[in-house]
Amino acid sequence: MSSSEVVPISSLNSQTVLSLFESGINPKKIVFAPADPEETARRIAERDLRAHSVDELLGGGSSETISGRNYLNKPFTITGVEWQRSDDAFDAGLPFYAVCHIVTLDGEAKVLTTGATTVVRKLAKIAVEGWLPIQVKIVKGPKTDAGFEPLDLVKADF
Repeated sequence: MSSSEVVPISSLNSQTVLSLFESGINPKKIVFAPADPEETARRIAERDLRAHSVDELLGGGSSETISGRNYLNKPFTITGVEWQRSDDAFDAGLPFYAVCHIVTLDGEAKVLTTGATTVVRKLAKIAVEGWLPIQVKIVKGPKTDAGFEPLDLVKADF
């Protein structure tokens, strides 16, 4: 992909995300197609039908979405991953983030989100290769010279 080429994204899925990493992501060059209302409705219906509890279906309780940054060093099983477009006002980082369907050590189904570059790249690869479900945890790497503490996804033993 040339540096001046605009990349239209009509479908944000694991293969698309992995392809963007393979070709080099320039968030300023990515143009998302408008959301298809029928596709959005279908995805919401699928998520509702996959619910394993009232809290998961209706929200609230222990099913609230958790941030990967707030779930460090806790082993969990990823059972699925979806992709969402990042807020247009978000200038730093990736133009999309991962929505992970996870099961905690206690057996609770939860939703975890992350936009951490290394974690997102690994999640896309895992999903494309068909390695789900997988037992992992998110860890914080050493501080970079620029002062960032990058997150990483590693195998978990439980």
